[in-house]
Amino acid sequence: LVMAEAFRASYPLFHELRESYDRPDLDFQVGIPLHLDLAVDSFGEGGFAPAIYEPCLEATAREIRAIQAESQGDVVFQLEMPVPLVAIAGTPPEGQAQTAAEMARRVTDLPRRADAGTRFGVHLCLGDMNHKALARMRDVRPLVLLANELPRRWPEETTLEFIHAPFAAAEEPPTFDEAFYAPLGDLDLPPEVRFAAGCIHESLSLDEERRLIALIEDLAGRQVDLAAACGLARRPDVAQAWDAMDKSAALVDA
Repeated sequence: LVMAEAFRASYPLFHELRESYDRPDLDFQVGIPLHLDLAVDSFGEGGFAPAIYEPCLEATAREIRAIQAESQGDVVFQLEMPVPLVAIAGTPPEGQAQTAAEMARRVTDLPRRADAGTRFGVHLCLGDMNHKALARMRDVRPLVLLANELPRRWPEETTLEFIHAPFAAAEEPPTFDEAFYAPLGDLDLPPEVRFAAGCIHESLSLDEERRLIALIEDLAGRQVDLAAACGLARRPDVAQAWDAMDKSAALVDA
């Protein structure tokens, strides 16, 4: 249980820091690669075959159950998943809704194997290997389709707390073309599911970020959380990661 071992190494330190800064409200986030990504990244299309898919699913669920059993109810599992969104983005427009439904079914196979009360967030992603995306979207329709499907299929015994959506493609910054974001008008999430806009990027100024966030919130019809499009460690220069964190703090504090 490799991920569980990593959890055991850092969880006590998290509690020490949380107590020293008097922040009992903070949760511990555990990033978990989606079982489907594990299967497909390792075996290509063969990862969809039951003989490979099922062991990857159960191995990932076993890690989640082990961590949840040792936690104090303050752990949120973030499911990291380039494969579902890349698959939808690569499907012709007329088939994207069907692909989104199939991907949502695969994603929710994992929380169905988790213990009751387990808390999750979903990190939709286009990939960011060496700060290069695996795919591009013509507009945000693929992520809207998948974001809408996930809460409908999520098992009641576990909690879906947030969905992160990428609005940049690794080193390629977010566009300001309103047509790209227009499908956000169809976003239909339950109010209790937070929507995190992955739009913080090293190429944009604070004023540009404010303009972009206002556009996203106007079209989505809701306030959004803020994040980068993918993990900060993928950037070639650590200063870019600090830049994203500084911008996020400035935007939240404003």
